[in-house]
Amino acid sequence: MEKTKLVASTTILAAVLTACGSNTGSSDEPVKITQTMSWFAQPEMGGHYAAVAGKIYEDAGLDVTLQQGGPQVSNVQLLASGKVQFAMANADEVVLARNEGIPIVTIFANLQTNPQNLIFHKDSGITKIEDLNGRKVYTATGFPFWQYLSYKYKLDKVQVQNYTGSLAGFSADKDSVTQGFATNEPYVLKGEGIDVDWFLNADLGYNPYGNVVITTEDMIKNHPDTVKKYLKATVEGWDYYYAHGDEVNKLINETNKDYSLDHLKSSQEITKDFVFGGDAETHGLGYMSEERWKTLVDEMKEAGMIKKDIPTSELYTNDFLPEK
Repeated sequence: MEKTKLVASTTILAAVLTACGSNTGSSDEPVKITQTMSWFAQPEMGGHYAAVAGKIYEDAGLDVTLQQGGPQVSNVQLLASGKVQFAMANADEVVLARNEGIPIVTIFANLQTNPQNLIFHKDSGITKIEDLNGRKVYTATGFPFWQYLSYKYKLDKVQVQNYTGSLAGFSADKDSVTQGFATNEPYVLKGEGIDVDWFLNADLGYNPYGNVVITTEDMIKNHPDTVKKYLKATVEGWDYYYAHGDEVNKLINETNKDYSLDHLKSSQEITKDFVFGGDAETHGLGYMSEERWKTLVDEMKEAGMIKKDIPTSELYTNDFLPEK
């Protein structure tokens, strides 16, 4: 479920100022909404697909189209150019975009804990993160998590290999390491008879909110009711997913054939705590804290990914979340 590096350009800034008026509809017509996902359809975004399957968006007066993401998809560009009304990203991508002056705002965090991880063979002898030095590590160039972890743990002797989404190189080399997601790659590798363990990046000290929903300042200003309806329906969608998993997983499977129904069920079970745990337990789904955002900005600045402080008020808002 990995994404390519965010490509942000100040040229997007002009495009983001285009109006979103075409999606407002009239009082007796459903509001047309398009959201692009962070990757191909899978349980980490299951609440959205559940809100479609259960007609929750429809009942809220929304005509929602969910577009899959992928390695060649720049969600920030799609959002900024007005081609979609909502998009999905990692919180650190939002920081990079705001650093470039692109006025996007996070309005919902699907994943309280980020499932990004570093996976290694159980018999590799790796017991701590510093053991990655001297080994091949498959990671996508420029990923913020790797920039921070390699800085924090002085992983300057790692042989960085370009991550393409394929696990073939990692599978063939028992001394190597690969990036992945706790909800995905371990299941795939187990099916290939490969025993693995992993470090969850969040446990290593880097935990940006995952699969956050982002929109533009323009959308927030001009269509606040639509934003509220969309998030309320999405929250209801997450409850629907865990009450009607088989139904929703069939829809996800129809959208993304690479995930079998068994794989989807396994991933759904792992994803549950990432969605409903953390601050979501006390504050409700999608909640974000100022402390978490400030920590992320500080970490990215410390590792040299950004040069200036970015006010947390520019990065996120909880104002549109339904009351718990």
